[in-house]
Amino acid sequence: MIDPETNLFIYEIKRDLPDLLPDTPTSLIGVWNEEDFSYVFFSEPEDEYIERLCSDLDLAISCRHEMKYKDWQEGLPNAGLCISGVTFVPGPKLDQTDKFIVLDPSVVFGDGNHPTTQTCVEFLVEILRTGRIKLVLDLGCGSGILALTAARLGCRKVVAVDKNRLAVQATKRNVSLNKFETIIEIREGEARIFMDDQYDLILANLPFSVLRDIVVLKETSSKKVWIVSGINDDQAEILKTLFMEQGFVIIRERTTPPWVTFVAAKQKYWSELFDETTF
Repeated sequence: MIDPETNLFIYEIKRDLPDLLPDTPTSLIGVWNEEDFSYVFFSEPEDEYIERLCSDLDLAISCRHEMKYKDWQEGLPNAGLCISGVTFVPGPKLDQTDKFIVLDPSVVFGDGNHPTTQTCVEFLVEILRTGRIKLVLDLGCGSGILALTAARLGCRKVVAVDKNRLAVQATKRNVSLNKFETIIEIREGEARIFMDDQYDLILANLPFSVLRDIVVLKETSSKKVWIVSGINDDQAEILKTLFMEQGFVIIRERTTPPWVTFVAAKQKYWSELFDETTF
């Protein structure tokens, strides 16, 4: 865990950087690539290193940020954060039981405080309580929080995917902390390339552009249930229409402005899960 009072030094660079940087200083936390920008995190100022790196790669530094870790990541309270009966704690407890999930988000998305994460967990808990969901795919896993929840609540196999190596590293650490290595498989790469296999449930808390590209794939229609988040009202309407064109019905929806989360499912399968026959 990163101490809340630790200083973060974040260098924003236009264009993606390789995940493995050359001759990195020991203060490096990791590289986050997002929409043609790279964010390089250090625990110490590394101006000279970044200037040299950018010179070698013919890149330019857009800006440099300095802040406390607690200002970047809200983090979990010492007593833990409970969402729909699932408690996430910031570190191992001596009296830890299987009701806790240990979560170290590092600097990646997924510390449990964001509304999209919370609504995804709420819908996930509702669906998993049926005991019928065994195979789960978590697209854009971030810290691994949704994959960890699925594993804790009894799923037989969870595949957690992220294109960002820093997120993959964070998820690996959290899987190890919770001893879920035999349940959660972690993969690095674009979400769309993991759509071939059959899953009972897909978790997709992702940017709209990524979701739009995934939902039109032919493989989408063969899946049973989706939990979709990370979008606003207008984007949700577009995605819901695309899901319905693939034979899904919209079962649940919750808005925490500006964020929308919804559940899309094949009607027959959902009826079997919950004995709900009308929508």
